[in-house]
Amino acid sequence: MTSQEIWEFCDSKPGWAALTTLDADGFPHTIAIGYFRLGEILYCGCRAGTHKCRNIAANPKISLMLDHREEVRGVVFQGLGRVIEDAAELLEIKSRLAAGRGEERPTTVAPGIAYIELRPERIRSWKR
Repeated sequence: MTSQEIWEFCDSKPGWAALTTLDADGFPHTIAIGYFRLGEILYCGCRAGTHKCRNIAANPKISLMLDHREEVRGVVFQGLGRVIEDAAELLEIKSRLAAGRGEERPTTVAPGIAYIELRPERIRSWKR
C-alpha cells in the first residue's frame, strides 16, 4: 500500500489492533486492543500497570497490526513503545483527540489509565 493508503486504512478502523510486546523471557505477548492516531503517532488506551505496560517498560520494542477481517489487507507498525501515565500528558493527548473529532475539551482523565504511544520506525503493509 502507499503511505496514503496505509493511513486511510488505519483511519477506517477495520477492527481491533493486535499489540505485541516482549515478555521478560523474550516470548511475544499479543493482545487485542483499541487504538487511535494523532498524525503519524499511534496510541492505545489501557489500564496502567498491566502486563503489556510492564513489558514495554522492560523492552520498548513493540508492534501493532491492523488487518481487514474480510479482505487480504493489513498493516504492521513497528517501533519503540512508551507508556504514558502522567495525568497532564494524558489530558493533553485526550484533548488533541477531542479537538480532532470536534468534541468539547476534556477536563480530567480517569484514574488508573495509561496510553501506549508508538512512533513507527517501520511500516509494512499488504493487500491483494
